[in-house]
Amino acid sequence: MPFEVKVEADALLKQFDDVQTRINEMYTGLPQVFLDWQREDMNRKYPTIDAQTGRQMSSEWSVTTLIYPRSRRARTSGPNNKGKATNRKPQRRVVGTKRPILRPVLVDQLFDRMKRLCREAIEWR
Repeated sequence: MPFEVKVEADALLKQFDDVQTRINEMYTGLPQVFLDWQREDMNRKYPTIDAQTGRQMSSEWSVTTLIYPRSRRARTSGPNNKGKATNRKPQRRVVGTKRPILRPVLVDQLFDRMKRLCREAIEWR
């Protein structure tokens, strides 16, 4: 019983090129996904990112955002403090806490957004 396999190489190569193009375009959409996540899920009024490209990094593309464990605003004065903050000694900051800065829900939401971005880029059409 003879067995024959035919492969249309041109169509297959075209599909691979299409997937490669979408993966390369995924990098341009990555900063926007990060900004959307900060704006919608973290409720940041002014979302910021630091996007870096080039050879100085181990990966070709990187997007970074700074997340602070507490508000960056000083709480030295306010309607309830009325000068009490100036009489107090500064409190020592706890450095080695085991509590995560980001809530697990926010991490899951970011992972879902990144998975969706990757699925759209790698989907076989």
